[in-house]
Amino acid sequence: MKSSHPFQRHVCFLFLSIAVLTTYLSLKNKSRNYSKFFTLSNYSDAFKNESTAYEHFLNLSFDGSSESDFVYYVNFSETDEVDRVEDEDVKTVYILGLFELSTKWGLRVEGESEVLAAKLAVSHVNRYNVIPGYRLQLLINDTKCDPGVGIDRFFHALYSNKKILMLLGSGCSNVTERLAQVLPYWNILQVSFGSTSPYLSDRNKFPLFFRTAAPDSSHNDAKIHFIKKFGWKVVATFSQSENEYLLPINRLITDLENASVACMSTVTFSLDNYLDQLKALKDLDTRVIIGSFSGDILPQIFCAVHDLKMLDEYVWILQNREQNWWNLPKNCTDYALKQATSGMFLFSEHNDLKGSGISISGMDPEFFEETLNISKSDISRYARHSYDAVWAIALTLRHNWLVRLEDFKYTDKNLVCKWMGKMDSLKFIGLSGPLKFKGGDRIGNSIIRQVQDGMQKDIAIFDSITNTLNFNCETCHSVKWKDDKIPIAQRILKISMTTIPNALFYTVAMVSLMGIGISFVFLCINLYFRKIRTLKLSSPKLNNVAVVGCILVYCSVILLGINNTTIKSDVHFSKLCFAKVYLLSAGFSLTFGSMFAKTYRVHRLFTYTCAGLVRNKLLQDKQLIVLIMIPLVVDAVIVALWVIIDPMERQIYNLTLQVDYSKRGVVYQSQVESCSCHNTPGWYLALFGYKSIILIMGVFMAWKTRHVKVPALNDSQHIGICVYGAVFTTIIVIFFSFISEYVIFTYIAKSVCILFSTTLSLLLLFLPKLKLVFCKIDPITQSMGLKIESNTRRFISDDPREFICRLEIQNKVYRCEIAELDKEISRLEALLNNRASISKPGSSGLGKTSDSQLPCSMVGRASWPTAAPSDLKAFNKDAFLSDNKLNSDKRNFFGKLKKYFVSFSALQTVPQESDFTISTVAKSVPASSAEAIDGFEEVDRIFYAEAKSDLELRGSKERCDR
Repeated sequence: MKSSHPFQRHVCFLFLSIAVLTTYLSLKNKSRNYSKFFTLSNYSDAFKNESTAYEHFLNLSFDGSSESDFVYYVNFSETDEVDRVEDEDVKTVYILGLFELSTKWGLRVEGESEVLAAKLAVSHVNRYNVIPGYRLQLLINDTKCDPGVGIDRFFHALYSNKKILMLLGSGCSNVTERLAQVLPYWNILQVSFGSTSPYLSDRNKFPLFFRTAAPDSSHNDAKIHFIKKFGWKVVATFSQSENEYLLPINRLITDLENASVACMSTVTFSLDNYLDQLKALKDLDTRVIIGSFSGDILPQIFCAVHDLKMLDEYVWILQNREQNWWNLPKNCTDYALKQATSGMFLFSEHNDLKGSGISISGMDPEFFEETLNISKSDISRYARHSYDAVWAIALTLRHNWLVRLEDFKYTDKNLVCKWMGKMDSLKFIGLSGPLKFKGGDRIGNSIIRQVQDGMQKDIAIFDSITNTLNFNCETCHSVKWKDDKIPIAQRILKISMTTIPNALFYTVAMVSLMGIGISFVFLCINLYFRKIRTLKLSSPKLNNVAVVGCILVYCSVILLGINNTTIKSDVHFSKLCFAKVYLLSAGFSLTFGSMFAKTYRVHRLFTYTCAGLVRNKLLQDKQLIVLIMIPLVVDAVIVALWVIIDPMERQIYNLTLQVDYSKRGVVYQSQVESCSCHNTPGWYLALFGYKSIILIMGVFMAWKTRHVKVPALNDSQHIGICVYGAVFTTIIVIFFSFISEYVIFTYIAKSVCILFSTTLSLLLLFLPKLKLVFCKIDPITQSMGLKIESNTRRFISDDPREFICRLEIQNKVYRCEIAELDKEISRLEALLNNRASISKPGSSGLGKTSDSQLPCSMVGRASWPTAAPSDLKAFNKDAFLSDNKLNSDKRNFFGKLKKYFVSFSALQTVPQESDFTISTVAKSVPASSAEAIDGFEEVDRIFYAEAKSDLELRGSKERCDR
């Protein structure tokens, strides 16, 4: 291998040195050429009339030496000696401006102010020579807020002879989105001045897009600092279900999580379900709510907020849409809306330069508006943003020392990337306030307002440069809270299961067990004395059924208070639920069914007896028990279907929250377990609905048999009291079933009512009968108002109503004998007439018999009314319904007896015939009375025995009187 020439290394070093020197001289020369253009000498005369702007711009510098690294400060001075640049040395570069000067509805007045602002900015950029060696020219066109027209205008400018470096616009979001999708294919940077759509924040879809109008997401930093300022760690969001409002919230949630603020829930709503979603939001119990929705529906939402009482303890943070939403249609009064929106916080862009310094051009907003020479009402809110967008483009184009702008090509991606980097790092104070970009979005200052007494008042300004909140600005007011206490973001929820206290449960269970014990005592007594006439009249078998029903009801009361939390298995819990229902229903069916069955038998007895139908028309105990079992079987079938089709399950209900005012951050949530299914009211209606029909039928039969005065036989009065108690208990139980707030009180009310009604029925059923048994009172004698003293029956009461009652009872007994007596009297009259016809005139066929020979009982009939005639006249004939009929029957009866006994003297010679007649009269009641009353109960036998005795005494008395 040959060695290198000894001068080869020196020659290479020489050539390299020459190349480096040449490059350095070239760059230095170019820098000197650019410095020629960076002077104000050409435009000083034009700015001398604008003293403020002129003096400020003289001090502007673009060397990046400021402390805040936000604006460019230079020391341009009039003493700088720079050669004048000839116009032919200045090259023109073009930017395309797309504005909304008109829409499909007509001319857009605000569009003119946006165009004039952009032209003014271009004029200032060219005057200040911001882009050295170049003059900026704006090509203007109208998109009519139509994406198709906007794309057409872009391509028209693209294929012209003028090279478009950047695009300004547009102010319509839908047009901007279409343009932002197309421009990357031509490597053209786009700066919008009025599009706030959240879609445009997506850097992957719109990589070359920037905007000077702050979107909703630009206030995220201000919201986060505001939330952390008051120590809130938890928030919730409430947004409309449209991407325009959802996307800013999604970005905010990400920023909140990065700032260690938890978002408990994101609730979205539409116009159809916002009320339901508000209720769901209230159930979350998160008090700091960030809203994102249209200002058009704001009154409706806050009217619902007022109705739900989400007022003073809630903090609403919204985006200020700058709409006159107060006068929009609403569902409540102005006062209600004012009360609901009181304390609400509104975030919006802060376009005021006060406190931020002077704009980069030295202009202030007032001078800017005067320069436009347009009415303030016609100036667009985005006019200043349009001005700042032009300055952002100019400052980006300025910092390209090594690139000739006239050499820009649509395929030059590297240059566009450099411009993007430069625009990302821009920081300057524009007419709309401090401006910097985060991604493609403008990050500016935010102003926070609070609604106080129906008016929006400034409370703080967020400085996007220093990331601080200023609550001490000139226009700021103090924040107002209810009771001067900052609301808590979320209360600590402590859940407790509400159960029946053990002491109360044991008390109720003890009372129920006592009731069961009393029921067994009555059952034993009923079985032991079942053959005694007093209990036999009251149907002992049916009484046993009633006692069993009462025992079942007492057992259901015990199950009603069992602590459900001790039953972990859902299967056992469901069984317990059905046991409670079936025991109560079956107990009711047995208890009231037995009482109604007895009343029904009494009703049938007196109905068919009065109609003359006695044999085989009475109900036996077995038949009545079968009748009672029918509701019991129906209950079993309904409960079985309930278990199969819709079984009851464990359901937990939240009761009213209990707030501990000593600890504002703690709230106690009481819960209660209950048995529930999909159609619980329907099943209860099916189970207990038909029982109301049974109650009505029972009350009707009790009313029909109310005149039966034998207490041991008729329970109609007691049934009425029991039915009243049952109805009252049912109303109380149903009423308290819908009051879930007071579990213990509801349990007490239900238990007491059921125990009272059951015990009342049990005592009314047995105590009167036990009194008759142990006091040895004859029910028939008691029913007739008689008292036995020394074997002599006398009337006890002098009460006219009792007198009438006794007459009615006697009338019922006598009426049954009249028909038989009529037949017997007719037969005897026929017999006497036949004997008189065969006797001789003037003589008598019968021997005379003295009155002393006739059997005569001087003892008066104690069962007959012995009241004085004057007492009878004192009564009104309308006192009772059977009065006329009774008097008529008595007259008929005694008239026939008188007619019969007038000719009795003719029988004196035939004493045997007289004896026959007396015996015949005494035997007028059929001897085989046992056969006639074979189907009757003991009471019927007693009635017939009393009737027979009365007939014998009556015949003797009539003979003695004769």
